[in-house]
Amino acid sequence: MMNYEKYQMLLNVIDKAENGPIVDENEWDKQYIGETVQNLIKKYDINWNMEDKPLVSSDDDLADRTFEAGMEFAREVGVFCIDTKRQMKFSQKELDESLAILPQEIVAGAGNDTVTIYKRVPEDSKRVAIWGGPFGVPVAEDLFRPMMESYAREPLIDILDNVSLLTTYGRKARAGSPTEAIMGWQEASTILELIEKVGRPGLPIGCGANATTEIGDMANTTWGGFRPTDLHKLSFVSEQKTAYHHLTKAVHFAHSKSLTEVFCNTMFGGYMGGASGVALGVVSGLILLHACYLGDIPNSGPTHVHLNCSTYPGIISAMSVAFQGLSRNTNLLIAAHTRPTSGPGTMDIFREISAFLIANVVSGASVVNCVQSAVGNNIAHASPLEVRFGAKVVHAAEGISRKEGNEIVKDLVDKFEGVQKESRIGKTFPELYDLDSLQPAPEWQRMYDAALTEMQSEYGLKL
Repeated sequence: MMNYEKYQMLLNVIDKAENGPIVDENEWDKQYIGETVQNLIKKYDINWNMEDKPLVSSDDDLADRTFEAGMEFAREVGVFCIDTKRQMKFSQKELDESLAILPQEIVAGAGNDTVTIYKRVPEDSKRVAIWGGPFGVPVAEDLFRPMMESYAREPLIDILDNVSLLTTYGRKARAGSPTEAIMGWQEASTILELIEKVGRPGLPIGCGANATTEIGDMANTTWGGFRPTDLHKLSFVSEQKTAYHHLTKAVHFAHSKSLTEVFCNTMFGGYMGGASGVALGVVSGLILLHACYLGDIPNSGPTHVHLNCSTYPGIISAMSVAFQGLSRNTNLLIAAHTRPTSGPGTMDIFREISAFLIANVVSGASVVNCVQSAVGNNIAHASPLEVRFGAKVVHAAEGISRKEGNEIVKDLVDKFEGVQKESRIGKTFPELYDLDSLQPAPEWQRMYDAALTEMQSEYGLKL
């Protein structure tokens, strides 16, 4: 499709934000979202009992019903614009047209560092792209360079995510202020220098991790900053809400012809309810993300309202069903965001991310984002070693059956489910890595090796 035609689609989206029906936000949450999703669960019989259904479903009919219910949810509810208090409704024709422009694959990065992201279906053997890094993890400025260099050195990382800086040049950055622009530029200039240093100058970057509003992204997505071949981030606010600053980013990325990752975090235990509602929310959210922003990679990382993770068993089950429905019925290049409760320096993190990643790989994910360790809230609690481990598990799971994946996931969940409430956040990057050699400490390396052995000897994965 010509860029002009795609841009006309974006203009139509902006018109919806300006002219749609006015809706009270509380009414949106409780009725438009909460009541509608429960009605659709009943209408399409999406309910399942976690005791009876597998964590990784092999039921194609359930996947297709979930897709149809999620599509109806997207069509009937749409998106809420926070700034104008208006409902942005999309007709079935508009949703179909936005899905029709999707390619079977896209290429990110440049030169020797390009990565092809493929459309996949359940049990597909095609390669899954590894989007690795400590996205959202708060880090002090003095750790930014050594920490991100250690990640950039990991050869299994296809797309690199950045940390979230606590300060910029010793100053606290305020959203929408000049300091946000300064921090955005600091992120871009530093990471581009680091990937040049490690010999991976074309490595695509997930950016901007430090942009709270459109100010940060417009400051760093420019000449000398982040490039069209990087993956620029856009999100919804839960549930199915956007704002002017999101839409402004979408316009800027369209003008700059930038690749984009668009994401939403459906809340488990919120207005969407449990696993069935989250599954519908994932389907609806990813369809609407593309319709609203015309993003290249729609990403889902549902969040447990109390644990703040995406690895809760009910979420794993919901994502499996939703991803199968989406991958069977669309060309969306879907991505899964890994957010375990446990952190680096624990054995639990390896089991949590393995269960989550295997479930999504065998369900048709094209990309996995890993790892937002210790739910991403704990300062410097992240390391490249859990990403290296996750990447090996992902590639070992390519092509295995859903039934085989389910047996592995169920056993892993039995091992970590009981400790998720304990928040075993582990240790910080300086405690786990030598800051001079940028190599893991012996104790952390031994745990990694033991986890690899467990996955190979107990589950037969060829890592």
